[in-house]
Amino acid sequence: MLALILSGVALTAAVAAVIGYVLLLRKLTKLQATHNLLLKDLSKSRDSLQKRIIELSTSNINLGGAIQGMASELQQTKYQQDEMKEEMTTHEQQDPASRFYTRAVKLVELGATLEEIMRECELPRAEAELLLSFHKK
Repeated sequence: MLALILSGVALTAAVAAVIGYVLLLRKLTKLQATHNLLLKDLSKSRDSLQKRIIELSTSNINLGGAIQGMASELQQTKYQQDEMKEEMTTHEQQDPASRFYTRAVKLVELGATLEEIMRECELPRAEAELLLSFHKK
């Protein structure tokens, strides 16, 4: 009888072990399925990020080209501005009367009054008023 009880206990223990094993297998299967879903999501995210990096790299390359183009245009504009300044200086030196007008414009920009412009540049009132009204706008 003791042998029968011991074999019943052993059988019960074996059945419990099998049931525990089956439950563990189910839990492991669920964990593997969850793991696989997470891997798929991570893979999609990685692919999306790689695509975005490529787009941003392309944008940066295009932006760099645009900046270089603008820098070139700015350089050209500066060169033209320097040439115009040189031409104006040459013109002022060749035409003494234009020096008075150039000086009058500078005085207007500095905020001089009508009388100061007339006195400093030896301009008639009408011309000084015209310069004031034109350059104050």
